[in-house]
Amino acid sequence: MEELAFLKEQLSIPIRPSQSIQEIYGENFIYNPKLYSRDYSHFSNDMLSLEALTGRELCIAGEAPVICHAGAATEPALRLLREAGLNLPEVLYTYRTEAEYLQLLETLHQRNKKLIFQYPHPPEDVPPQLSWVEPEIQAYLCDKRSIPDLVPPQNVPLRRTMSLKELLLEKPELPVVLKSGDGQPTSGGCGVMFIENEKQLHELDETFCDLSQLIVEEFIPYDQNISVHYSVNKQGEIKFLGKSEQIVNKDGCFRGSWISVDVDEQLAKIVETGYWVMKKIADKGYVGVAGFDVLIRGSRYYFIDLNVRFNASTCGLLLYPDVRNKYGKAVMRLCNLEWTGNFNSLIPLVEKYLAKGQFIPLSLLDAAYVPNQESISKAVGLVIGHTVAEAEHILKQMTADGLCLRE
Repeated sequence: MEELAFLKEQLSIPIRPSQSIQEIYGENFIYNPKLYSRDYSHFSNDMLSLEALTGRELCIAGEAPVICHAGAATEPALRLLREAGLNLPEVLYTYRTEAEYLQLLETLHQRNKKLIFQYPHPPEDVPPQLSWVEPEIQAYLCDKRSIPDLVPPQNVPLRRTMSLKELLLEKPELPVVLKSGDGQPTSGGCGVMFIENEKQLHELDETFCDLSQLIVEEFIPYDQNISVHYSVNKQGEIKFLGKSEQIVNKDGCFRGSWISVDVDEQLAKIVETGYWVMKKIADKGYVGVAGFDVLIRGSRYYFIDLNVRFNASTCGLLLYPDVRNKYGKAVMRLCNLEWTGNFNSLIPLVEKYLAKGQFIPLSLLDAAYVPNQESISKAVGLVIGHTVAEAEHILKQMTADGLCLRE
């Protein structure tokens, strides 16, 4: 009984971000995490997961209004987030379909609102005046071709831009890493391909990217695959938010991360380089957050991608100090979980793990709100434990209950 009373008392302690979206970007902005509806070529084809992510940053918005899918803003889901001690903005702009989303943007444009876009939206379709920074700046910073301009040369893998035809004629030594060089933003490991035999090159088609603009990068066998995360506010003040150790599936697609704010001697050098990169980005006129993917090999490290936006792990890192203080647990794993049952039965299941101090929900998507998609609801959140083994054991228990990691 005493333990139950303690857990209930613990649950009532609020969890607040070390910085909110409102504090980073300033007042009078609307946060918009949604991809542009016309082009998902370099993103996951799992639309349910993409829509679930529109609710992920609600708990770090402060009082900044947020655009999100209606399926991530149901009353049961929002109630559970509040029960976890998370603060949610009063104003949400929701949509269900792509047409509703584009109409919402038009309405906000007519009201002279300014939006914090996570991903570039084509100026011919979405008024540039909506954006909190010049769209050209955001497009440049999201372009993989810009990396050598922003990272010290010793920390960039050897790379060239060429067409598939040129690549087949030259026959470089394999393996290599191919990246989209068409300037379109990417996420979750999409738009990147590990090439270990020539047959893969002959099988490439335009579904990967514009084949006249491929970035051919040296393959680096790595010891660690991490990301370092930063914010820069309107005053140009840069803060290090923490690191995440990425978890990827067999196809190299992102499937979660272990997050931490601790900095050891090896990481300190990478963090310092990351500050330098973030300063270059801020000098371009950017305000916001970014995460830099880094491969570590021995004493060398390489910045292989710059994600100049909220990353999957950013929300967890901003909440990390309060979560650790509240629960006394330093091990946290960001997870994207799937549920094939009725959404109403998902809520009490998540609530069970929340009440035990094992899982902090960040976003819950009711698949019934998403037209023409499978009935797989989503739960994005943090599994927390004293050790990695404990966190993994909790995940096994959740899987046994039918709440499974996305493959």
